[in-house]
Amino acid sequence: MLCLASVISWLGLSIFAGGLVGALWLARALPRFGIASDYAWTLFPFAIVGGCVGAKLWAASETLFAPEPGQSFRFVLWSREGATFYGGLALGAVAVVAKLSWDRMPVAVVANAMAPSLALGQAIGRIGCFLVGDDYGVRTALPWGMAFPHGMPPTLERVHPTQLYEAAWLFASALFLRARLMRSRCLVAEYLVLQGAGRFAIEWLRTNPRTVGPFTTSQLIALGCLAAGGWGLFASRERAVSSRT
Repeated sequence: MLCLASVISWLGLSIFAGGLVGALWLARALPRFGIASDYAWTLFPFAIVGGCVGAKLWAASETLFAPEPGQSFRFVLWSREGATFYGGLALGAVAVVAKLSWDRMPVAVVANAMAPSLALGQAIGRIGCFLVGDDYGVRTALPWGMAFPHGMPPTLERVHPTQLYEAAWLFASALFLRARLMRSRCLVAEYLVLQGAGRFAIEWLRTNPRTVGPFTTSQLIALGCLAAGGWGLFASRERAVSSRT
């Protein structure tokens, strides 16, 4: 399997654990939408394999545009660390939607049921980033600053543990979305807004290079998530208004 090398790292284990716990949450949510809970386990392999492959391919492709010493497409692709969430979200979504379409299941309904699971799974995956010392932030004098002597790359300076910041935001988002499960008109749009807002803010503390003006690539994608989520919320509101008139 393409991501076998990463599966045996703390990051890979955390990604798998996040997918597993997310599937458990989805299995409990689906019956509330009239879908058998077992269907969550039908989607699980598509989500985890698509997400893992997409995350590795995205991370590896970044070396083609911003090469670093000792890094290459092949090296990152087969390394035990290195995965980019947005690549996993994109290819995982394609795989899941393809399976839903093949099974003639309601894509929008299942997407809403999955929204809390997406936030929860991503939060657990961020714990893996912390354990391997990936995606940490800039130097800080705050008392909770941490060094990552075995990180990627290693640092002995005390830096922001931005992995934990994002994990905390996503755990809170998951609980919020879970509480909104049967009350939201478009829960997946709310997930995109929360995920995009959190990532955009936390990115200011990370060391990623600025690609367009003051913004990193992740911030630009986060803005896209915010825009897509905002449009989804607006469209769902308009549909609700139209149905009442």
